[in-house]
Amino acid sequence: MTSGLSISDPAYFDRLADIETRHWWSRGVWQLGAYWLDTALAGKSDLKALDVGCGTGQTALRLAARDEIQEVIGLDPSPDALKHARGRHDFPLVRGSATALPFEDRHFNVVTCFDVFQHLGLGQDRQAAREIARVLTPKGLALVRSNARGWSGDDSTYQLKGLVEVMETAGFHIRRASLANALPALAQELRGSLNRCWRHDSHQYGHPSGGGLQIQVPSPPVNAVLGTIAGAEAWLAGRVGLKLPFGHSTLVLAEMPG
Repeated sequence: MTSGLSISDPAYFDRLADIETRHWWSRGVWQLGAYWLDTALAGKSDLKALDVGCGTGQTALRLAARDEIQEVIGLDPSPDALKHARGRHDFPLVRGSATALPFEDRHFNVVTCFDVFQHLGLGQDRQAAREIARVLTPKGLALVRSNARGWSGDDSTYQLKGLVEVMETAGFHIRRASLANALPALAQELRGSLNRCWRHDSHQYGHPSGGGLQIQVPSPPVNAVLGTIAGAEAWLAGRVGLKLPFGHSTLVLAEMPG
């Protein structure tokens, strides 16, 4: 695993776009969320969606590819991220904060918010959850992802019950909640633990949190194998309803009361 990139590094968003598009982890977690949305959005159409913390725009592209969704807006506080996203699509993009969404009440049917909460200050994840609730219509859906604790995650990462509690406190009903990418994450933790023991190096990570953007897309054969595993796990958790016991991502599908 290479050293991380700072968000101020111009290469950060190039690497992020590549990870979001090709990495087994990103694709696996999205597959899980997509299975949940398949059920929750069945029979609906002409929906408005907001991606909070849109980054380079990959989630907005995935939302726009859904037949149920007519309009997608991306929001991010970083002008560099928005510049990168504008190079990938022509959706409306807005610079703004997750804790003060610049939209009217009850404006969206679907809100996604991926890997944002762990970067907010103390208590601001709850404010962001309240803002998401505010801009959603009755029966509107929020799909929220954040880093999971694993064995070696830092205090900015979440236990699944912690993310669930944040959403419930904002007034949401939890439809689905699970960890994601269990076996690949477990393998990564074990590899990091062995590296620390063998090399006596505290910087041999087993968890992708901290230190900037550390992960890279692995070689095509490794990426394909891990992607197959992550896809199978996404099917089990998304279609069968199995709650995965381990993973480096937490994922929650929450609904506003009608």
